[in-house]
Amino acid sequence: HKVVLMAASPFFETMFQSGLKEAAEKDIKLDFADSGTIRSLVKFFYTGDIKLTAENIKAIVAGSEFLCCKHLKAHCEEFLMGNVGLSSCIDNYQFGKVFNLKVLIKTAFDFILSKFREYREISNFDKLTEDEIAEIVSCDRLNAENEDVVFEAVVHWVNADPDVRNEVFPRIAPLIRFPFCTQTMLTDKICCSSLV
Repeated sequence: HKVVLMAASPFFETMFQSGLKEAAEKDIKLDFADSGTIRSLVKFFYTGDIKLTAENIKAIVAGSEFLCCKHLKAHCEEFLMGNVGLSSCIDNYQFGKVFNLKVLIKTAFDFILSKFREYREISNFDKLTEDEIAEIVSCDRLNAENEDVVFEAVVHWVNADPDVRNEVFPRIAPLIRFPFCTQTMLTDKICCSSLV
């Protein structure tokens, strides 16, 4: 069993070859995840098969990170990339950043850019951080009919947490390309906005 675990995971390889007490013990306590996740990971080590679902994917990614299983982490990243949509793009983008899933980050970011004109339909749009909204708004590949949409999206984001974000607006506003707003938007909304 130790040979199988060492072959599957650098974590176990280090544990068993470093002279730690676990190397000599029959039972090893694993408490980095819930029992179902650990069971799935151990089964994967022996069979090479793992059932990934929307419910278990985050725990499996965290487990593969803890156990240093790059191949499993890459497999999980592919699963997540196949599930990037309006309801998950922000969540996947932020989750990818936590676990350094570079391809997922790019896929989710590109999706956000391509669907930006539908920002009201993007789940958790309001959960973007200041740096993330700035990165999105300033990107030249942003898919917006005009800057009216960008201004409205930024105002929507600020209004989701006005106590904190009102003071953030002056840092985000210079990223909006106001010359590309429509005349109506400039005169009727932007000039009259309390934020501006």
